[in-house]
Amino acid sequence: MKTNKKGFTLIELIMVIVILGILAAVAVPKFFSMTGTAHTKHKEAVYGTFKSALQLYAANQLVSGNDRHFPSPLRPDLDDEGILMDEIPEGWTYVPGAILTGGTWTYDGETTGNTMVYDVAADSSTYTLVKSW
Repeated sequence: MKTNKKGFTLIELIMVIVILGILAAVAVPKFFSMTGTAHTKHKEAVYGTFKSALQLYAANQLVSGNDRHFPSPLRPDLDDEGILMDEIPEGWTYVPGAILTGGTWTYDGETTGNTMVYDVAADSSTYTLVKSW
């Protein structure tokens, strides 16, 4: 009588588990590294967008016949002379500063190194945008 033996041996199953464990040990740290990199790149993109929006705002003031100046304070939606940004970027929180200062932008995706602070000079002719990452 011929027996039909199908299936895996215990050694084959152990080898598969060991290989999967090695792959997981290599892949998991890379995944977390990519997540951190993605957060940093997102913050850099928003920072660049703010800087570009501020320069465009000042250029529009020149075209309109006004002196070049920057918004005071930088509001996330509308300022007194037009739109600077359509909306607050996803994952960010805006806390306005005192009168004639900008405010603080906080990125909610991380707990450390996640803020930008906007300050404008009293005459609105210059600004600083400081990031903490």
